[in-house]
Amino acid sequence: MRLTTVTLLLCSTLLLSPLPAQQKKQQPKKGTEQAPLIPVPKEALNPPALEVPKPIDPRVRPQISELAEYEFPRYEEATLKNGLKIYVIEDHRQPTIGFRLQVRAGDAYDGSKPGTASLMADLLTKGTRKRTALDIATALDSIGASVNASTGGELLTVTGSGLKKHMALLLAIFSDVIINPTFPKEELDKLMPQVIASIKQRKSRPSELAMALSRIVLYGPDHPSAQRPTEESVKSITPEDIRTFHRTYVRPNNQASLAIVGDVTLKEIIPQIEAAFRRWEAASVTVPEPPKPTPLPRGVYFVERPGSVQSTIVLCGLAPGRKDPDYEKLDLAVELLGNGFSGRLFKTLRETYSFTYTPYAFVTQGKFFNRFAAGADVRTPVTDSAILVLRREVEKVANEPSSEEEFSVIKQNVLGSYQMNFEQPWFVASLLQNAHYLELPEEYFKGYPTRIAAYSPYDALAAAERYLQPRNWWLVVVGKPDIAKELERWGDVHRYDLNLKPLGTVGPEPVSMSVEELLRRYVNALGGESKLRSITSIVKTSQLVLSAGGQQFEGTALTKQKAPNKLYQKLSLPVVQQEQWVDGTQAWMKQGPHPPQPMPDNIARSMLDQAMMFHVAKLPELGYRCSIVGKRNGMIILRAEKGGRESTYYFDESTFLLRRTDQQQGPEDGGVTVSEYYDDYAPIEGILLPRSERLESPMFSITSKSTYQLNVPLEDAEFQPKQ
Repeated sequence: MRLTTVTLLLCSTLLLSPLPAQQKKQQPKKGTEQAPLIPVPKEALNPPALEVPKPIDPRVRPQISELAEYEFPRYEEATLKNGLKIYVIEDHRQPTIGFRLQVRAGDAYDGSKPGTASLMADLLTKGTRKRTALDIATALDSIGASVNASTGGELLTVTGSGLKKHMALLLAIFSDVIINPTFPKEELDKLMPQVIASIKQRKSRPSELAMALSRIVLYGPDHPSAQRPTEESVKSITPEDIRTFHRTYVRPNNQASLAIVGDVTLKEIIPQIEAAFRRWEAASVTVPEPPKPTPLPRGVYFVERPGSVQSTIVLCGLAPGRKDPDYEKLDLAVELLGNGFSGRLFKTLRETYSFTYTPYAFVTQGKFFNRFAAGADVRTPVTDSAILVLRREVEKVANEPSSEEEFSVIKQNVLGSYQMNFEQPWFVASLLQNAHYLELPEEYFKGYPTRIAAYSPYDALAAAERYLQPRNWWLVVVGKPDIAKELERWGDVHRYDLNLKPLGTVGPEPVSMSVEELLRRYVNALGGESKLRSITSIVKTSQLVLSAGGQQFEGTALTKQKAPNKLYQKLSLPVVQQEQWVDGTQAWMKQGPHPPQPMPDNIARSMLDQAMMFHVAKLPELGYRCSIVGKRNGMIILRAEKGGRESTYYFDESTFLLRRTDQQQGPEDGGVTVSEYYDDYAPIEGILLPRSERLESPMFSITSKSTYQLNVPLEDAEFQPKQ
């Protein structure tokens, strides 16, 4: 239904309904009596006059009120015979119940196969000895309940929630997936494409790349806390690997705790918990403390992300574990930098220089060791200037005490946020469970506000002097390859690709070859200039496989090209039906059942270039500014730029055939890198063409196998949509 129709219906409703002044007074029916009027208090008829608000002087800063008296919420606890610690936080406002299990079985214990713990969590609800994945999903759906699992750092967390009246079934399923999961191979096979798709998507998130590289840099490449799943590692994981991991680590005596929040009491719930978890047996669990961090050499660690128009900069360093006396003091020092609108980075990087919108600074919360990080996403041209400001502000915190006024504001913000979180019972549960995991007395978190209030600017300065000095800094940057040169002023530049694989400390090896010479050799590799000129048309038929969101779809593609610059493409897949026409001067596109439409100008210009027969060999003629970047891993790299858009071409240094193209697509903040790979070149009527192609993006991939026909008669009308 169109908006115009909705508006007309709404107007009709208003016109046909009588307004209050037009409505007739309703008379009571005979034989009925009117209800007696309810007496109205005199105060309601004569309310006191509203107090006139005091005038506000915008030049005077509002005063921060004193924090209210703080009292840690009430809770009860118990311990089962198998060692499982129980916390009950009563919340009788709603007839609901929730469970939160926490156990030391997270990603840090993946060992040689990163991704094992995460896959275990994803598969917990996909089948037990008594229930299939469908049984679990159907039962939970029938009572409006949920059970979820996730991993992070050293911990596995399993949660369940629903209405109290369905507690028996919810608790039965919750305990069953924890104690008796079977990790069926067919469920792992269904999950695997989704996991691989998720891994690919991470390459499109600069901040995630920067944080992952900071862990590698600070903890060491082989440290458990620096490991991250790759396509290769998750493909190597078997159901038996997951079962072994679960059998080893998911034990009630492995620092496991269960928090119960809702409309229950300890006396009421404990018998049911004991019955549900009576078969969860304790076992000998040997979990060594993680090794000490072994940082990489100090310097700049740079992820090359072609096409980026922003740089992600992160200044990072090692920090103490949660139980260290310096931890809270250092956290306050870092809050001086990153406490939102009150933080110094916000006031400088954003307000003073307009380099960024959301700068940040934080300290992680690990048990044994941590890292601090301060950073922002900034425009590429100001990368160097933003790093300078960032370094200056961190160094000031490490060397100069803050004023009492500034420090008081930071403490008020920290304590206010802490106390506001107690509105959520799950926050209380997480504090108690973390105290159990950290092997700290519960009084530790109860006394947190008192300790924070007592710290002075000099306490924060003492911790900052130990951990925030320049000798403890590493710089991580994700951005355009061109900025590598300006990063050298901050130290040796260690380059990484989007898979966080090291590329070395120097850029590509210089090549003594001009752009013209490289493209001439490329033309010769294809078959020679005279042979290419003799090609008047190419018809390519391709069989496709699209992989996206964990699913695969088969389809076909038809490409027709006519010299000098006409192009037609048709893509047929179950999820995509698309046609494109380029007649040499204009370009159109048709999506699904919709009629053809002219392409937007920026896309049309690009398509007109690509319609040129063997267009890569003619990049300079098409107005591209081309330069040879150098040679790396057996590939000569050519960069081409036009209209603010960059493309990168990789030619085999031995054969000079094109092996890969990188193009930036998406929004103006850099979007995503789409790579196309060319393989299995074969002679087709005297020229070499790739029969195998693969297109990779963080969201999807397409593989194709193609056959060609050359010099087929084609009519010009085929390159314009039918009227």
